[in-house]
Amino acid sequence: MLLIVSCFAACGMMAYKTTVTEKDKLVANLVHKLVSTTHYNQLELNNEFSKNAFQSLMNYTDPNKRFLLQADVDELKKHELKLDDYFINSDLSLFDNFYPLIAEREKEAGELVLELLSKKIELKLVEDIQINADSLNYCATKKELKERWKQNLMFMINDRLFQLEKKQLADSSAEQKSLEELEQEAREHVKKKHTEWFKRLSQLEKADRLASYLNSIIAVYGPHSGYYPPKDKEDFDIGFSGKLEGIGATLSMKEGYINVEKIVPGSASWKAGDLEAGDLILEVAQGDEPPVDVYDMRLDKAVRLIRGPKGTEVRLTIKKVSGDVEVISIIRDVVIIEETYAKSVVIKDTSSANVYGYINLASFYADFNNRNGRTCSKDVLKELNALKNEGVQGVILDLRNNGGGSLSDAIKMAGYFIEVGPVVQVDGVNEAPKVHGDINPMVQFEHPLVVLVNQYSASASEIFAAAIQDYKRGVIMGTNTFGKGTVQRFYSLEAVADAYRIEAGTEPLGEVKETIAKFFRIDGGATQLRGVLPDVILPDNYMLLDLGESSYDFAMRWKEIPAADYDTFVYQYQIPELAKELQSKVDTSVYFNQVKKAAKFLKEGSDNTLYTSDYESFKQNKNRRDSLKKAIEQGKVVLKDWSIDFHSKDKATFATDSISKQRMEAFQTTITGDMYIREALNALMKMK
Repeated sequence: MLLIVSCFAACGMMAYKTTVTEKDKLVANLVHKLVSTTHYNQLELNNEFSKNAFQSLMNYTDPNKRFLLQADVDELKKHELKLDDYFINSDLSLFDNFYPLIAEREKEAGELVLELLSKKIELKLVEDIQINADSLNYCATKKELKERWKQNLMFMINDRLFQLEKKQLADSSAEQKSLEELEQEAREHVKKKHTEWFKRLSQLEKADRLASYLNSIIAVYGPHSGYYPPKDKEDFDIGFSGKLEGIGATLSMKEGYINVEKIVPGSASWKAGDLEAGDLILEVAQGDEPPVDVYDMRLDKAVRLIRGPKGTEVRLTIKKVSGDVEVISIIRDVVIIEETYAKSVVIKDTSSANVYGYINLASFYADFNNRNGRTCSKDVLKELNALKNEGVQGVILDLRNNGGGSLSDAIKMAGYFIEVGPVVQVDGVNEAPKVHGDINPMVQFEHPLVVLVNQYSASASEIFAAAIQDYKRGVIMGTNTFGKGTVQRFYSLEAVADAYRIEAGTEPLGEVKETIAKFFRIDGGATQLRGVLPDVILPDNYMLLDLGESSYDFAMRWKEIPAADYDTFVYQYQIPELAKELQSKVDTSVYFNQVKKAAKFLKEGSDNTLYTSDYESFKQNKNRRDSLKKAIEQGKVVLKDWSIDFHSKDKATFATDSISKQRMEAFQTTITGDMYIREALNALMKMK
């Protein structure tokens, strides 16, 4: 390690003294013990592992190759084959020396960018800008690094300038600025964004850096495993359960201040009425305690001061848009993030008696900290029952952009549409595959079903869609799904310490999300890497891009196992023939053929990562994309022949809850122009 310290000093850095604590070593030790014994993907800790871990560390730290110099990487490479030993022995000496280097390089880059943006960067020069880091080497000199940053800034200024010019052309009533004025505005925007970004980097603490270091090693086991410090686990739980305890305001950083972006309708802040969008939070106090100044504080730290248990008081010193400074009191409450929860509408064909239901599910949410808490399976069942009371003849379940979540809820939901039988097979560590399925003979919904998916439908979404497809219970429509066929679980490091009889102290250590199993379809295949191929392909803009599981460096391989024992459904219609008929209609659709052109254009743009610094050439490329978008919009057919209404249960709620009514009306608006829902309705009409 002395060699690294000497190199850093020679490169102009101060030599940092050791900052690794016993707690840091304990965390590293417990992470190793857990991952190396219980992770589904058991790896031999050898030179190959070390090389992969080293490359992962470089990718985590400097993915765009804009911080480290080649000399830095060469010096660090002396440890490329030692990371397995470091991981086994909880040796953090590389971490202790490496992160002072990256922190210094980030600081230097920030100064370099501000220097570049303080002068006019010529945008009329015609030179190639490579934005794909995989096609670049590390810079040999600081002069070369400066040129790389200059090119990156050219790209960002061009992009912002295009947006500003486009906005001005669309609004003739606004003040018309010259291209030079717009260019200056674009430069100021890019400067502000970079200033804020480098400030956030400078506020990273050792705990953040240690988490990144450990995660770069854990990533070699698989892309969905990682170490979560206590604060990160709290954020994960909020996203997963769809609720938190706090004041109900969306916050951001604005020139060092905590800025209120919006107030969550129905929240504690909304009810109190004193806090408004645009307010700046200057100080935070817990009840009668002395206030804490939050200016220039990291956003996540300030948020944790503002959050708190239901029923407790927080006092905020705020600066209003008018300039007035006030102290306001808010009693914290449970904040419900309604957008994450299941919701439905009734869709009627105005020219016939056909009535269908549409359910949107954004995630397979569950509150694992409360056995009686809200879950997606309970909510979907409520929506199904409400739709059945409206006499719907079929249902569309929309799982587009649903990244998954609770495995058990996916199994329960599949059970609503079948009698009894397997739903998924789970292969655990050193265990034979186990069949998990529906044991309740009651079918909650017997009418036709269409499931909408896309490339962002993952994990639990794929389990559900695959089961419906294997049973031939419904028609799957959309694009090929993500391809995440693994199961994760959180382990508390305190529990790991207790299992090994290691003294863990009183400070929270965090948790590890670990892949513990791989799931398989009931037909024996896997969704891993391959995803679920829909019965009917509905093209979208991103369908040709490599956005799924296969894009990860250390994704687990696909394999298959024997099929489970199950019987497929028998209807008057046959899904293969129906799918063929539906696909033929889609293939001749003006709208979807425009979408295919856009997808091809995006794919070509993704493959071609060379841009020119010349603004006019940049604009031509952007205008071509906008023309395709416009053509797609013109090809849409609004659902004028369908009426979209709310079911009776929601209408009863709206009578006393205006906030819910506003949310659902906004949701209703998004459905009317959705061509994918239209195609799903066409499918239901043929599934009689």
